[in-house]
Amino acid sequence: MNFDPAVAGREAFERAQEAFELGGDLEAAVDAEEVYSSSAGEDALAAYRELLAIGERNPESSNFLEYLVYATWSHLMDGPSPEHFKRGLALCRHLLMMDLGDDERTERLRAIEQSFRAGLGEKTEEGLDFGADTLKGGD
Repeated sequence: MNFDPAVAGREAFERAQEAFELGGDLEAAVDAEEVYSSSAGEDALAAYRELLAIGERNPESSNFLEYLVYATWSHLMDGPSPEHFKRGLALCRHLLMMDLGDDERTERLRAIEQSFRAGLGEKTEEGLDFGADTLKGGD
């Protein structure tokens, strides 16, 4: 990936707020994001789960769902698991089916989608194995 997922996530979250994508969930999302980004352990995990629940209630909120892609990637850095790779991949696929109207966002999502696929050991249609991109200790 030729971008910083943390920066991309922060930008996506800001766009979601500016676009009023979350309606009545906005305040809860801001509170959960603050806890998620400033803590660790069980507090961060609970906040991450709250953010995911907000995303499930707002499946058309492309900016917020994009934020969740990058938050999921960040969450993987704390503890890679197939569940998180699957969640990230599902979020990417959902977003890539939407018309984002922004080539840069789309390219970033395709790049991170490939990384999630690599973490699951998936191959592309061309048969290329993304195993070299899989997270390993120290990466």
